[in-house]
Amino acid sequence: MDNMPEKLELKPERVQEMLARLPKWSLRPDGRGIERVREHASLKGAKSFASQVWRLASVQNQPVTIGLDGSKVVVTLTGHPVRGCTGGLTDPVFHLAELIG
Repeated sequence: MDNMPEKLELKPERVQEMLARLPKWSLRPDGRGIERVREHASLKGAKSFASQVWRLASVQNQPVTIGLDGSKVVVTLTGHPVRGCTGGLTDPVFHLAELIG
């Protein structure tokens, strides 16, 4: 059992607490990530927002999935494996969500 990866994810109570502070974000059905849907007035605005999200995620070294459908942007944040630990919802995931707004 010593070789099992350690999970660094937050406990469900902490996830709910963090989500309460980020009302525009929601927990994915699988519980392994959070997402936000944002509508823009134009495709140009949506692309600009998606680009900004990608830059923020890159600077924070956090995984991000960005879906672009016309003027709608869907941002999904999850944790990532680090040093043999499995990914999940972590403080850095919520920190990035706060930066994205």
